[in-house]
Amino acid sequence: MDFLVSAGWEPVVGGESATEVFRRGGVYAKRCLVDGVAELRGERDRVEWLAGTGIPGAKVVDWIESSEGAVLMTTAVPGVGGGDVPPSRRAVESLAAMVKALHEVPLVDCPFERRVDDVVRQAADVVRRGAVEPDFLTDEWRLVPSERLLAGLYGELDEVRAKADLVVCHGDACLPNFLFDPETLECTGMIDVGRLGIADRYADLALLKAQIEDEWAVDATGFLKSYGLVEPDGQRLRFYRLLDSLSWASAALE
Repeated sequence: MDFLVSAGWEPVVGGESATEVFRRGGVYAKRCLVDGVAELRGERDRVEWLAGTGIPGAKVVDWIESSEGAVLMTTAVPGVGGGDVPPSRRAVESLAAMVKALHEVPLVDCPFERRVDDVVRQAADVVRRGAVEPDFLTDEWRLVPSERLLAGLYGELDEVRAKADLVVCHGDACLPNFLFDPETLECTGMIDVGRLGIADRYADLALLKAQIEDEWAVDATGFLKSYGLVEPDGQRLRFYRLLDSLSWASAALE
């Protein structure tokens, strides 16, 4: 797999994944070591599945697996990441329409799950290892021990689980994972779907609300209304925002 450091492949900087990413022309290549093969294979399967739903995204070009690891090659989705476009009503409405379209994909068609109990267990493992990424926490949360934050999630878990409204979720619904035409500000598709699966719709909405307010510095009420939520559930918005923050392990703290 050393061919990725030659033959015109250029490294891509960005993202939180442990994989290395390269680009050549209209193709991206993600490379991982042996311990990351299962996770990357799962992303491959999700990319292939999403391509068959009509939701715009990447397509699998090739999959290479060896004793050293694996490489997933996908087509590039046109546009620029949401963090690189100016905040505007058009961008907000187009993003809401894209997310709503994904959430309306029939559940019976989706073979992947990302249930809240599984993500809580993942967060518990990150907390146990002392590997919580502090940059993903709010200023308020940084003042609280991660164990106490996790305990708060456990305290609300039964209620949140009971209210779950299951849909097909992106699973890592941050602005860089939604691409936009830089001229029209229309959302052109989504990328990095390694966490895609059936989950409470608020798992996506909570993260996007935080991203819109932090990265675009605008009130996310317009996004939620465009999506169709006039009276959003504040508890689930807070719960899933914190859960996402605790579920990512910092490579520097591993």
